[in-house]
Amino acid sequence: MFISTIQSMASLPAFQASPIDTVVVAFEGFSLRSEAKQPIDSLADWKAACEQHGLKMAVNALKLFMEEEVDGLEHFLQALKDVDVDAIYYADEGVFEIAQRLGLQEKLVYQPETLVTNTPDVRFYLDLGVKSVSLAHELSLEEIVGIVQNCPQAEILIHGYFSILYSRRPLVTNYLRHIGKEKKSDRYDLVEQTRDEAMPVLEDESGTHVFSAEPIQSLDYIQALYDAGVRRFRLDSLFLNDEEIIEAAKAYAAVLAGGQPARPLAGSDRWYGQTTVKKKVD
Repeated sequence: MFISTIQSMASLPAFQASPIDTVVVAFEGFSLRSEAKQPIDSLADWKAACEQHGLKMAVNALKLFMEEEVDGLEHFLQALKDVDVDAIYYADEGVFEIAQRLGLQEKLVYQPETLVTNTPDVRFYLDLGVKSVSLAHELSLEEIVGIVQNCPQAEILIHGYFSILYSRRPLVTNYLRHIGKEKKSDRYDLVEQTRDEAMPVLEDESGTHVFSAEPIQSLDYIQALYDAGVRRFRLDSLFLNDEEIIEAAKAYAAVLAGGQPARPLAGSDRWYGQTTVKKKVD
């Protein structure tokens, strides 16, 4: 199964003609890490359009919710139940508690970005009744294989930029104010003094997000992942576009079919060969 974020409803016909089975839609007030959040009142239209194009619809509900937002969250989850979305991505345990009360736990996909790093982590959430659990994005191939052989329901990100830091604070705004400058954009690049690579930074109403300097790409590893038992492959179009993500999905599908991608994909696969926990050697 190929799962991808989507930025525009107008792209649904192109997604329908691609290997992608499920699109993940972001909505204002409830989603994180998206530059294409849709108005809440378009929820039913999105569901109908996805069904019309033979696509499953998942929803990005990755926001971390404050106490005063809980009532709104419950109304949102009820709306997702009413239109019968196929999956709900979440990171806040409060989402699980409310979803469980609404009978939605079987639609949940736990995606905390960096926290899920071993088989017991995955089993803990699967035992709660959720649909799937997204593994941490910087795991090596060996680590992923070890987990998926025990928990084939696990999901991995195979393409796109991924979050390496999130703060609810407006860090960019605070820094610019400190140096006497105004914030003129939500999108910046961060370059550390000791590194040359630029990490994309997004500051929006939910806080500040810092992302990997380059997107992960998995062309040389997709077959090994499939052979190990991975069946849920996710692509993220943040800082890309729908056309680029569809072409990436076609490239991965071509490799799995025994062919060759139409063109190389931008990005890096270096994480697959790295040990996640590095130890200092004397």
